[in-house]
Amino acid sequence: LLTEDIKFRLNELFDRLSSIEQQIVVELSKSNQFVSREDLRQALSLSSMDLINGLQSLTKRYLLRTVEGDRISFNLSPVFREYVRTCCQD
Repeated sequence: LLTEDIKFRLNELFDRLSSIEQQIVVELSKSNQFVSREDLRQALSLSSMDLINGLQSLTKRYLLRTVEGDRISFNLSPVFREYVRTCCQD
């Protein structure tokens, strides 16, 4: 449940993200599952360095959850994912 106050704060946070970071979170918001870096690279037209830098920045902001196994995979925190799905998609 996203209250108006939470939406306002998450909107401020989303607006401070770079366009690359915004592209990454919008793509990640489409899935409830963890998404590999390779799958993100295929879905987005970003250079490898832009993708890596964007993922690192989002991780430092505590917006991503990371799982390391055979491949490193990413997912958005549930509240932020719901916000992006409801407020930021075209």
